[in-house]
Amino acid sequence: MATTYDFTIVSNSFINGLSLVMPMNEQALEYITDELHLTTLTDGSAALFNEVVGDFISDAERAHLSCEYV
Repeated sequence: MATTYDFTIVSNSFINGLSLVMPMNEQALEYITDELHLTTLTDGSAALFNEVVGDFISDAERAHLSCEYV
């Protein structure tokens, strides 16, 4: 059985010190925009500083959303 994730977090972005959080479904996108009030790029992803990625993962888990860290 395949595992699905609500977010994919990519640590190797083009800007050093930033990670991209990519929502993989509509609920995840709504969480980023409505709950966290983050600005998204044209592909729906949001940039986070590497220092707060752990906090994002913890907060997403409390909202019953799962993350894949790549």
